[in-house]
Amino acid sequence: MKGPYKKRYCRRLDREKIFQPLGMGDSEDASVRISLDEFEAMRLCDFEGKNQTEASKEMKVSRATIQRLLQTGRKKTTDALLNYKTIVLENETKNIRLKGENNMNKEAQKSLKLALPTTDKQMVDEHFGHCKYFAVYQVEGNQIMETSYLEAPVHAPGVLPKFLGENQVDVIITGGMGQMAINLFKQQDIEVILGARGTIDENLKVYLGGDLVSTGEACKHDHEH
Repeated sequence: MKGPYKKRYCRRLDREKIFQPLGMGDSEDASVRISLDEFEAMRLCDFEGKNQTEASKEMKVSRATIQRLLQTGRKKTTDALLNYKTIVLENETKNIRLKGENNMNKEAQKSLKLALPTTDKQMVDEHFGHCKYFAVYQVEGNQIMETSYLEAPVHAPGVLPKFLGENQVDVIITGGMGQMAINLFKQQDIEVILGARGTIDENLKVYLGGDLVSTGEACKHDHEH
C-alpha cells in the first residue's frame, strides 16, 4: 500500500510546452510527457549544476526520489531524441508546492511581509518596475495581520529591490521580471514569486493557501520590470 504522496517543491512553467521534430505529425503515440517534478530535478542537476543531495534539499524530497526523477526524465528525453518523438513539458501543479526564484524557504518563517506591485490597488501589475504602489501585507501563518501601501519611488536600476529591502519586505509577488532584478532581490534577502495574474485578493488567497507557485521563468529581456 502506497503512503501519502509528498508534494515536491518546484517552479512551474508559464504554460505547457511542446517540442516537436520538424515534419512530424501530432500522434499521441509518438510523444513523451515530462512531469513538472521530473523537469525540476533535471533543471537543478543538469542545467544549474547542483548535485542530487542539493537538489533533494531544494525539492524537499529524498535523494532517492531525485535519482528516480532524473532517471525517468532523462530516459523520456533520450527516447524522444532517438525516436523522433514530441516532448511535452507538463505544467500540472496538483502535487507541487510553492517554490520561489531565490530558494530562501521564506514560507517557514512565522511572520512574513509580502509586497505586490499595483497601480489601482486592485490588480497585480504584471511588470513591477513602473507601478504606483506596493500593496504590503504582514501575514502570520495564513492570517493577514496588517495592510498598507507604499508609494513606489521613481524607477531606476537597483532602486526597487533596495527600497523594498529597506522596508523589510520578505517576498515580492508579481507577473514578471528579468534575471538581473531577481538577483538584486536575492541580495536584499527577498524571495521572488513570478507569474501572478489578476487581482491582489485572488493572488493573496492562493499564496496563503500554499498553492501559489512561481513560474520560474524570468523575462528574456534583462531589465527591472
